[in-house]
Amino acid sequence: MRPILLLAGVLLACATQARTVLRLSAPEFRDRPVLVQRYMDLFTLRAEPLASARTDAQGAVVIELEVSERTRAQLRIGEGRTDLYLEPGASYDMVFQRLPGAALTVAGRPNAELTFNGLDLLDINALTSDLNERLDAFIAEDLATDQARGMQAVEIMRKGGTPPPDSSARPGTLFITPSWSEARVDTFERKLMRFYAEVNDPWFKGSVEYGVAGLRFGPRTNDKELWARYLKDRPVRYDDPEYVRFFRSFFEDHLMRFPFRSDEAALQRAIATGRLDSVKQVFAAHDFLREDDRLCELVVLTELWAHHDGKALDRAAVRRVLTDGATGSRYPEHRRIATDMLWDLTAMRPGATLPSLTLRDMNGADLPLDSLLKGPVLLAFTAAWCTYCEMEMAALEQLYAEHGGMVTFIGIGTDPGMEAFQAYLRLHPKRDWTWLYAGDDLRTMEALRMRSLPQFLLLQDRTLVHAPAPLPSEGLPAILHRMKVQAEEENKLRIGGGQPPPKPPRR
Repeated sequence: MRPILLLAGVLLACATQARTVLRLSAPEFRDRPVLVQRYMDLFTLRAEPLASARTDAQGAVVIELEVSERTRAQLRIGEGRTDLYLEPGASYDMVFQRLPGAALTVAGRPNAELTFNGLDLLDINALTSDLNERLDAFIAEDLATDQARGMQAVEIMRKGGTPPPDSSARPGTLFITPSWSEARVDTFERKLMRFYAEVNDPWFKGSVEYGVAGLRFGPRTNDKELWARYLKDRPVRYDDPEYVRFFRSFFEDHLMRFPFRSDEAALQRAIATGRLDSVKQVFAAHDFLREDDRLCELVVLTELWAHHDGKALDRAAVRRVLTDGATGSRYPEHRRIATDMLWDLTAMRPGATLPSLTLRDMNGADLPLDSLLKGPVLLAFTAAWCTYCEMEMAALEQLYAEHGGMVTFIGIGTDPGMEAFQAYLRLHPKRDWTWLYAGDDLRTMEALRMRSLPQFLLLQDRTLVHAPAPLPSEGLPAILHRMKVQAEEENKLRIGGGQPPPKPPRR
């Protein structure tokens, strides 16, 4: 019996460590970097790398990686990005292409799509894609009807007339408010459930439920009914994007609508303590959160994170509450989420420390960026292919002529190949400040949270002062001018030994 149990354990370990294979074809992205990332939580969408590679001259690449459970991941190739699910031991054959009309950009939004070859219809990628298409079609059909029909009905009602009968047999009130008919959503939900009846995947069935739940929002929504139907005594589905979307919509601006409005002083005192439990006590006065500690805590975390940058709350105190949640919450999922929220609020923000990076000089030798960060430093990220960047780099060239003796200028190239970037520098000999080469390594962009080019960072040693700094064609000249004036004043004081300058002689 013991050998059988040992063999079963070995087989189970092999199954959980089975490698997932991605076979990618991306003809539009030849010789471009590829990055596969795992979402660490679906509330902040912070991601960590799972694997990286590079497409060949035909835009093809094969990636092997390990996942122990169903994982929502992000796939980036060059400037394109999209999402997918990874199953342990699965093999995917995919075509990666940009969305029609989507520009190639390093912005954070998805701008590409995947076409799967030979995908099982019951694979979670096929199921979620099909569900999203059906939800979108329902919304599009209603909006297309309501836009024209609704405007006519409102105009007639304002004139005191009677709206014409609705050919689709939907309630007349539908055309005066942007809500959908509850009966119509119920019918749609029943059809979906019948259509997916043969799918024996509890996670997907829950995703269908909360996908439909998102259709029930509107100005005439009964929040108590929605709470009782979808949230009361229900488990929190941290790994379900549809649940997260519903949760965030349901509790959107809850902090300002309830605890802030009913007892602002109590809320501010609780936040000032820096204790998560103190803030939860204030939120728990609401009926929906009184008896569900887990749900209440999650609402507190998400609302404090959402309102951190506003003027109503003490930002430092909010961060202390999140820190308390990251270290002391009784729920492991909340410790992870609070940690990611703190990272989101502090990484690459003014006052933070620039991540350590090893780049290459123009001779191809590795060079730690930290070794160059002394005193005031301006980092400029650009690329030869970026046509918009050229206008800003020309403006930066003028600033360098005036302020290059006060601030260390460092340019960083992000082109796919160093040869192209070296050719770019030969065309601009006046930009003779220090240049480094980062290449198009997506991991560097993720570490610096870069979402566009060009990007400028102003530092004092390794500490971020302006992140990102204003563009050279906009606010950067004023910042550098103030720094120059301040440096000149300090220099005068040093020369005079701290005494005021002597008065000029009388004429």
